[in-house]
Amino acid sequence: MKRLSFILLATLFLSSCTNDEATTQEQEAAKLEKMHQEIIALSLATTQSCTDAKDWDFTPLGTKACGGVALFIPYSKKINKEAFLAKVKAYTDAQTAYDIKWNIMSTCDVVIPPTGVDCVDGKPKLSYATALY
Repeated sequence: MKRLSFILLATLFLSSCTNDEATTQEQEAAKLEKMHQEIIALSLATTQSCTDAKDWDFTPLGTKACGGVALFIPYSKKINKEAFLAKVKAYTDAQTAYDIKWNIMSTCDVVIPPTGVDCVDGKPKLSYATALY
């Protein structure tokens, strides 16, 4: 009887530990969205005026479930680049794990990388090379 009680107690303990870590797809999506918004805020792209394109760079952010980059974002070179890019990597890794865990599907189109950042009406805008055909 003691052995059965121990097994039951151990099972209840282990299941309570795993339930604390269990999250729903909606909860994980909300965490990803919060991370995304923090990255956008840290980039200063929506709050800092762009007067000199040399003060800006860009980075890929996120992944598509089908593979490849989800999008590119501009960021100010005046921020702590290493800390910022570490957050971008953490978000990208979390998004990849989310896609795998929840069997997410996406389009398989390729997002073309920008060639730089331009200042347009005081805002950083990604620039792209135009093809001459």
